[in-house]
Order: sequence, then structure tokens, then C-alpha cells
Amino acid sequence: MFSTSVVNRSIRYINTDYVIASYLQCCKVRDIKISYDIACKWSINLHDRFDARHENVNLSRFSITHLVPKFHLPAHGAKCQVQYSFNYTCSVGRTHGETVEQEWAYINLAALSTREMGPGARHSALDDSWGGWNWKKVLGLGEYNVCSFPPTFSQSFLRFVTRNKPS
Repeated sequence: MFSTSVVNRSIRYINTDYVIASYLQCCKVRDIKISYDIACKWSINLHDRFDARHENVNLSRFSITHLVPKFHLPAHGAKCQVQYSFNYTCSVGRTHGETVEQEWAYINLAALSTREMGPGARHSALDDSWGGWNWKKVLGLGEYNVCSFPPTFSQSFLRFVTRNKPS
């Protein structure tokens, strides 16, 4: 699951805090990994900000790991590069953390049409754009999965499925 927020520079972190708090309110998973370009700065005083603004979210229920995406990491200092690196974090595999950034090229096409919109219309238009992007990803998953396995595995899997069809 990922969330996106529009960052207002005059109010530091409030939108990002809200997006994370909204997700954590209904989250059943306890081990949370947050990939954010400025996770090293954003995570400072996170508990204090949540205690002040989101008292209905108990952060102590979660094991939260803050990470900086690999492309953005070289712009950070050496301490950040070690502490917030995907490379040195358990349970993330070979994740790069940039997937949420990939759709910006697609979403930027909507920028010209949303620039003059009011906040509600802009939100709806961007929500529709992200929904379209996500639908294209879902449609491509089947093709990706079939192509990513060796032919012998795909053939065995198909034999298994056809033998175990419900009657």
C-alpha cells in the first residue's frame, strides 16, 4: 500500500503525518516500512507530532522503519546513507523504494489540466489519474508473472491448476 500527499511548505510535515495516521488507524500489520525522500528529517519528533495531532493513533503498536529511497540517498550525508538505506534493512529484499515515484511521469501529464482547478476538482482529477495508473499496473501483472517464471514452472503450474479445478 502506498499513499501520496501534497506537501505544503508552510506547514511542515502536517499532510504527510495525516496520510500516515489515516493509514495506521486501520492497519493490521505491525511491521511498517516507510520510504520517504526526507525520512531522516521527517522521523524526528514523529511521536511528539502524533501525540499532539493524532492521539487516536498509538505509534507504540507498530515497529516503524524509516527509509530513504535509493535514488535520493546519495544526496544525504554518510550517516543517513547507512541508517536509512534499504541495503542494510531486514525484510525489504532488493527494494529500491522508488516505485511510488515512477508514476510521476504519468501523473505530470495531468498537471496542466489541474493547475487551474479548485482543491476538490484537483483532488478528484488526480485520484482518477492514479486510479488509471494503478489499473494499468494490475492489467500488466498477469503478463509479467507468466514471463518471469521459467517455462517448466509455468507448465507445471498450469498442469496443477487444470488437475485441481473445482467441480
